[in-house]
Amino acid sequence: MKKSLSFLLTSHNVLRQCATALLMTHCAILKTLRGKLPYSSITWILVIVLVISASSINISTAGSYRILKTGGEDTDRLFKDMGILKIPSIQPPFDVKLKDLNGDTISLSDFRGKILFLNFWATWCPPCRYEMPSMEKLYKKLKNKSFAMVGIDLQEPASLVRAFVKNFELTFPILLDSSGDVGRLFGIRSIPTTFILDKEGGIIGQALGPRDWDSDKSIAFFEHLIAR
Repeated sequence: MKKSLSFLLTSHNVLRQCATALLMTHCAILKTLRGKLPYSSITWILVIVLVISASSINISTAGSYRILKTGGEDTDRLFKDMGILKIPSIQPPFDVKLKDLNGDTISLSDFRGKILFLNFWATWCPPCRYEMPSMEKLYKKLKNKSFAMVGIDLQEPASLVRAFVKNFELTFPILLDSSGDVGRLFGIRSIPTTFILDKEGGIIGQALGPRDWDSDKSIAFFEHLIAR
């Protein structure tokens, strides 16, 4: 509550200062251009300045709110360092239920209470093959903490995926999106695509393309999320 109140007061002061600066800018423009341009041209210039100023205020306050909601500048920096798009916690509009390689039905809601690393991939995808070993290393390092990893293979036979998993010695759960419906619901346009879900099951991050997931900065990133 105190942080929220502090944010509101800070935002009010920022807006007041911006409004004062905007008024001074308008006066300076009127003084400079009076008699040099038609009144209609001056009006359009002022409108443009107003739009740009309003956009700047919106970006500034939105940035402050984003830091407040996600837990501070450290979180922002870690997302940026990993090249992960930060998303305000969004609950998926559906609960994903897919079969694993043993034929058992697994639901993403089963992983509530843990940070969930959700990766969409396929065996034919070179970048997917590249990042899989580092994903397995990350999983082994963090699996005994509040962390889970799930791979969702897109539209491939179970036999092909099973052979891949055995060859790469993967131990984290692999689910089969045989129809591709789940991939479409998540808006997958390229692979690998990874989503990070918080402990309440909300999507908080998206990574496009491969990463070295067992790097020091990656481990620091996930340990930070786990500790929150």
